[in-house]
Amino acid sequence: MSRRYLVTGGTSGIGAAVARHLTAQGHRVLITGTSHTTVDAALTEGIAAQGAVADVTDAAAVEAAFARAVSALGGLDGVFANAGIDGEGKPAEELDANVFRRVLEVNTVGVLLVAQAAHRHLARPGTLVVNASVNALRPEAHFADYNASKAATLALAKTLALEWSAEQLSVTSVCPGYFPSRMTADWLTDPEVSSQLLGLIPAGRFGRLDEIGALVEFLLGPHAPFLTGAAITIDGGRNI
Repeated sequence: MSRRYLVTGGTSGIGAAVARHLTAQGHRVLITGTSHTTVDAALTEGIAAQGAVADVTDAAAVEAAFARAVSALGGLDGVFANAGIDGEGKPAEELDANVFRRVLEVNTVGVLLVAQAAHRHLARPGTLVVNASVNALRPEAHFADYNASKAATLALAKTLALEWSAEQLSVTSVCPGYFPSRMTADWLTDPEVSSQLLGLIPAGRFGRLDEIGALVEFLLGPHAPFLTGAAITIDGGRNI
């Protein structure tokens, strides 16, 4: 059964992989990105979706993207709140407070704004899936800014599940480990770094984008409403 979805940060990495998977399965999708260039590039590179430009920290832009999705798709059944940015990758004592605030603004406040728009526009029953990262559960050294933002995002998603589940809105989180993306490219392609990272993963490999696409499709679909509030790890055991 075809459903209607909005994916934020859908122009690259996990967001693009999920959008590509959803459209391949026959669902109708609108993706957002931060510029016309990135959105247009994604739509011409195999994602058969609608597109909208929206910075998730801009409430008006988020609302406009949702309004466009509802108009173009005839409504919304689910939202994947995926847009996010990486931290500085420095020891905590060297972090720039302004960059720290920006990471929180995009990764946590941005999810709040997307969730609020989802609450206004989603059909009932409806689903919201938040990309929270395995770092929300198992922090990584030199990523205090990113770790904190994702831990806060996970707590936010659980709170939304408490408040909205009775309204037939299920809210779940995915906590991915290492997948190929723009943010992880430098590490996964560096032989020394990738070897160190693989040593932390019981499965002994990095994730495949088709795996997270299939997981998010299931969570967004109509068969898992009682999973609301769950944090689903997909990390080859990294969280253990």
